[in-house]
Amino acid sequence: MPDLPELIDLESRILRALCTEPPAFNSSARHDATHRPAILAKLRAHRWQDPEHRVVFEALALLPGRQAADLREQLPAQATRMGFPDVNWDHYFVASDDNAALEALAAELLSASRPEKP
Repeated sequence: MPDLPELIDLESRILRALCTEPPAFNSSARHDATHRPAILAKLRAHRWQDPEHRVVFEALALLPGRQAADLREQLPAQATRMGFPDVNWDHYFVASDDNAALEALAAELLSASRPEKP
């Protein structure tokens, strides 16, 4: 199981992938875009380690199907309506050179955050 800083970094990478246009990622990102609702649904089971990550995820879940340009405009307002006006949105809208597909990142996070069985 990854340590806490690695888990938080993985959460951050997933949220940036969910907030940016698919072309910022590899060619499978177009495929990811069609699976985003399913990925968001799966990630509901995750216990977000960083409180800001939880807020960003919940705001994303309330704005399904939006393109990155719309998200850039609507996410801050959504988070403010939820009572969290101080999110560092610039962090989430940075294009990434991450080659991992969103679906693979989500699977890694869910696998890493499952409690180990005795």
